[in-house]
Amino acid sequence: MLCCICGVPLSAAVQTGARCVQCLRNEVDVGANVSRRVTVQHCGTCQRWLRPGGGWAIAEWESRELLAICLKSIKGIGKDLQLVNASFIWTVQSSKEIKVKLELQQEAIAGVLVRQSVVVELRVQNLQCPDCKKSYTKHYWESSVQVRQRSEHRKTLMFLEQLILQHKAHKNMIQLQNVKDGLDFFFHRERDAQDFVAFLKTWVVAKHQESKHLVSHNAQSTTYRFKRTTCVEVCPVCPEDLVYLPKKIAQALGGLPPLMLCTKAAAHLCLVDPASMRSLEVPATEYWRKPFHSVAVPSKMTEFIVLDVDEDVGHAAPGSRGVPCEVEVARASDFGKNDERLLVRSHLGGSIRVGDSVMGYDLRTLHLGVDDEEMSSVPLEVYLVKKKRPERALRQKRPGKGSKMAQQLRHVKDAKEQKAAAEASAAASVAEEEEGKDEAEEVAAMKEAADALLSQFGASGTSSDSRTEAEEPREPTEPTEAEPSEAEAFQVEGTERGGHPQSTEAAAGRGETALP
Repeated sequence: MLCCICGVPLSAAVQTGARCVQCLRNEVDVGANVSRRVTVQHCGTCQRWLRPGGGWAIAEWESRELLAICLKSIKGIGKDLQLVNASFIWTVQSSKEIKVKLELQQEAIAGVLVRQSVVVELRVQNLQCPDCKKSYTKHYWESSVQVRQRSEHRKTLMFLEQLILQHKAHKNMIQLQNVKDGLDFFFHRERDAQDFVAFLKTWVVAKHQESKHLVSHNAQSTTYRFKRTTCVEVCPVCPEDLVYLPKKIAQALGGLPPLMLCTKAAAHLCLVDPASMRSLEVPATEYWRKPFHSVAVPSKMTEFIVLDVDEDVGHAAPGSRGVPCEVEVARASDFGKNDERLLVRSHLGGSIRVGDSVMGYDLRTLHLGVDDEEMSSVPLEVYLVKKKRPERALRQKRPGKGSKMAQQLRHVKDAKEQKAAAEASAAASVAEEEEGKDEAEEVAAMKEAADALLSQFGASGTSSDSRTEAEEPREPTEPTEAEPSEAEAFQVEGTERGGHPQSTEAAAGRGETALP
């Protein structure tokens, strides 16, 4: 069977339409309904692209995300017209043009598919997104989170900062502001602020309060715009604090002593009593229902020296933290003054040895602001908190990302210093060579000048031997009888010329030179 247009023999696959493939391609335009020039919106401030359905998305140049945005912007691609492949054609980013090559497929006749390639040009138009517009006004944020911890050293807040950086909980934050008792976080959307508050309450003992105030409203459309603020209060009790439990709270928690040490402050508070080795975990709900506070912070600790350690592992309470022991200590400030020693119980049995320095609270010298009646039930006079690290260990950096980065920076700095030193040494060697050349030239010039002077006065000979003799000092020799002296020769010469020898002899006697 032949093609009805060009007469080419047809194969069995295309005999239905009575036309060959080339004639079908010429008659059927697959990309006729596809838009060839399209405009896409790009925000130059935040580098985001506007999606056709609404919303802004981050996409790199010639990335898969940008290709998806471009394909959604192209009209004419539907169910009848299938998209087989799509790719970018390279263009300069500064040209503000994107070219996309589409490979389309359509069924021209029943059972016959025609495939065609189409190039679509997309013009990039700059448009500032609403979020960037708000950043230039005073209403740039919709919701804020105020994190506060009202304590002296705020160790829990520092721990929280590390967790935020580690888990990247600040990725939706637009601004951070440092205030007196904490930090303020600002967000574009209220949902991002709520997620951030949930993250904080997962890791620390905290409670929050919400408030809002009206910014603007439209009475015709009954639309309102609010700014919402969430205040998150973090528990003021921090690790290594000495905690005071009121009598009612201590009895409600199981008859605990009035003073306990806080060993951990995270999603719950961990308290331990060194005397009885009883430990307790206080969740956030329980703490805010019956709050308690710290009476001593690490800045009030005293240094002690361990004189003897007696571990007592068998008397450890179930679920207790640490190893119970009896420690004989003395204050570091008392060495050389008195021989006062104390025997106390502690939970640091597995970490301290004889001769170590430990930090603790000395209740004999501290004013805790607690009644004497309640202090009478305190079992210990000294609460040991932690082992003091030596100064050498304090200076030594812990292994981690920071130290690796510091090592890399140090290597780069050393390489730069070595390169600068090598360049300086090379410049110095070149300068020395130039100075040596200059000195050699000066010596040669001086030698030539000396030879010229010697030749002028008749002291230099034609050979090197005569120069050597001229340089060496000669001893004066007396004139011989055969050869007349210079004075006689001069007298004779003057007589021959008609001069007066008497004047010559007189001038020679006065030490003067007589001219002819």
